[in-house]
Amino acid sequence: MGAEFGMVLAFLFAVGVMATQFVGLAFTAAKVDHASQEAAYVAGSSLEAASDRTPCWAVSGGLNQPAAYSDAAVCKTVLENLGNINPSDLTMSVTPSLGDRTNHTPIHVKLSYHQPISSPLLRLFMGDTFTTTADASSWTE
Repeated sequence: MGAEFGMVLAFLFAVGVMATQFVGLAFTAAKVDHASQEAAYVAGSSLEAASDRTPCWAVSGGLNQPAAYSDAAVCKTVLENLGNINPSDLTMSVTPSLGDRTNHTPIHVKLSYHQPISSPLLRLFMGDTFTTTADASSWTE
């Protein structure tokens, strides 16, 4: 009777760890989606002048130091809305580029986040990495 109870308890623990990480992945997806929506809004309403500087999202590590690049307001907005998500695992693109934006132009912000899965049981079903992608759009003013 004790061995069966131990096996059931181990299985319930593994399912609990899997469920906890699965809920965490859902929250991560919601954060990435919200960050892309906010970034699209800021990109559409930003008064930043077009420059020949590289956008912060196009440079490795640019999200961590957006002030040194163009589209800094967009990258700052992404960072503010991601919370505790590691920005080095995030890829971002904004189209059209800052120099090509005109009045009443649709702007698309696409975020893609790659998070490693630590639960062995969840890894069986989802693979080694969970990728969530969000694409939001806004119009320039």
